[in-house]
Amino acid sequence: MKKMTKIAFVLICLACTVCAFASADTLTACGVPQIVCDFFCAGGAGASFATILPCGEQQTGLVVAYKNEELIADQVMPVQELEGKELTFKYFERTKGDAFTVPDTRVGRMSEPNMIHLSGVDKSDIVEPHGLEDPIPFEDINQIQNKERFVNTHFQYLINLVLLGREKRVADIVQNTSNYGDGLSHTYDANQGMGASGFNIVDTILEWLDKPLARPNKIGMNYTVYTKLRTDPNVIKAIFHNDSGSGIATKQQLCDLFEVKNIIVGAARVNTTKNAKNLNLERCWGNHIWAHYEEKLSTLTEGLAWGMTAQVGPRYADIIEDKKMGLQGGEILKAGFYQKEVVLGKDAGFLLKNVIKTA
Repeated sequence: MKKMTKIAFVLICLACTVCAFASADTLTACGVPQIVCDFFCAGGAGASFATILPCGEQQTGLVVAYKNEELIADQVMPVQELEGKELTFKYFERTKGDAFTVPDTRVGRMSEPNMIHLSGVDKSDIVEPHGLEDPIPFEDINQIQNKERFVNTHFQYLINLVLLGREKRVADIVQNTSNYGDGLSHTYDANQGMGASGFNIVDTILEWLDKPLARPNKIGMNYTVYTKLRTDPNVIKAIFHNDSGSGIATKQQLCDLFEVKNIIVGAARVNTTKNAKNLNLERCWGNHIWAHYEEKLSTLTEGLAWGMTAQVGPRYADIIEDKKMGLQGGEILKAGFYQKEVVLGKDAGFLLKNVIKTA
């Protein structure tokens, strides 16, 4: 009898251990009652013990997969997820000439192939945590009818705001003249640019595309510049071969005109006052035109790209209990990631600032 009691005790302990470390979605799929999952399960990565609000594979999956189509930061400085959990990382900042000099590739029948050495500067950096949290008191949680939908919506809202912060960071980096090589940026006066007499934006862009050591294969701007560009008389004449000035160019037509793979247009706005009641909305992307070169297989240490983003681990989603919140306590939803944006090749792009005439 005592032996049977010990066996039962061991089995119960084993079951509790499995419940504590398995996700709720996994257990329910195996037939474990939902009430047991809600009581024991840890949920998402690092989730607290027995939270009322659900945080399983569905919620973490939503955060990982969420993408705001209006944000362009991932197209401008693509994300490379690093292996391991180390927050420090190394990248290779290219120097002029090394990626553009063609080596002798001929190999003799009995000789070894020529060796190449890509010059540059090895640099170290560290990814930074970027995230937000949303506290929900138990008084509110008790009133929620569909807790799963509530959590899904809030996690997407949180990660969207975190991504908006990334959009602003990337825009600031891209629109900073110090992140381009000598002679690869220009700021127009108020009486210059598109709309000024004698200014030809087609000739200007084509001229600047030939200045970087690697010809850019993507061009970016905001929607104000994009609208002005696709209706500019010189653009219309070059595409439709007419002098009437009527017509609107598409993105593909602009790509064909300038011989680039992609035209990227940013639409995001941010409140610069950081006060929801005192809004001052400004565009993340100013009235500028920038162009970058990016090899398809480029990484932080290989190939050539103007800039990229290092990321450690996937996006993070978590729910933890906070007993100090309100009278009854509550739970906190967190979402974010560990990232750092770096410029790899200053000579692989150009920046034209204030390209629209304002005076």
